[in-house]
Amino acid sequence: MTWNFATSRIGHDGAGTLTLEVCHHRADYGNTFGGVFWLNSPPTSDLDVFCPACTADRGLSVSGTWGAPARLACVCGHSWTPRLPGLTPEQVLRNLVRLALSPQGPAMPLWRMRADHDTEPPSPLHQAVRPYLAEAGHALNRREWAFTEHEGRAAADILTRAGRMPHRRTGEPGAEEADDAAHLAWLHDNLHVLEGHALTAQGRLGTLLSNCATALRPAAALTMDDLEPGPTWSSLPPVLDDALRALGAVHVVLTAGATGDVDY
Repeated sequence: MTWNFATSRIGHDGAGTLTLEVCHHRADYGNTFGGVFWLNSPPTSDLDVFCPACTADRGLSVSGTWGAPARLACVCGHSWTPRLPGLTPEQVLRNLVRLALSPQGPAMPLWRMRADHDTEPPSPLHQAVRPYLAEAGHALNRREWAFTEHEGRAAADILTRAGRMPHRRTGEPGAEEADDAAHLAWLHDNLHVLEGHALTAQGRLGTLLSNCATALRPAAALTMDDLEPGPTWSSLPPVLDDALRALGAVHVVLTAGATGDVDY
């Protein structure tokens, strides 16, 4: 995914922490210099990001592809890849995007930031497992399928080993990435359990688990580098939110079958 957005100011502490102010006069950029703050001398603070050509430290635009180095551009026409202490060029873009989208930050509208917002997104994992879960849910609800004792034990083991999903924390330094890492680890652990039972379960439950495990296999390959941020109800990155909802839907059907409470 490619990102492109304007800022009012980018600051850093020299140790890897960034601050971001967004431009409040978006329409001025590209038309006039209104809203752009120029300096007649180099910035007074060494910790403000400024244009190496004209020394402007306001009105910079950020662009780049997620996972690649950031590219900054000044209204004077100069563009460059920033080299900041404590951050790789790849981390600069990621951290600025996270700041722009965070509830505590500027919360810039997503459509203003995505340069390729018309690109068709990939089919979500939740949609991939939906046909299998809908078929199983209907069969359970209509009493056309009742879990055998063996199927009940297998479902109970999957659900018991799942445990509780990590809680979401906010407002703490580094909390977002720590939370994402915890949820990703929880997802991988539970997909491993699901895959294991898919290999050993037989009959109708075995088919269901096998189909769901296959549909969710892309989630098992997710890494922290894949967790591009975006607006979701859970505040988790969209790809992680989608994978967790898909796995949660599998757990709902297994709970219904194992408990006999199929009127859901």
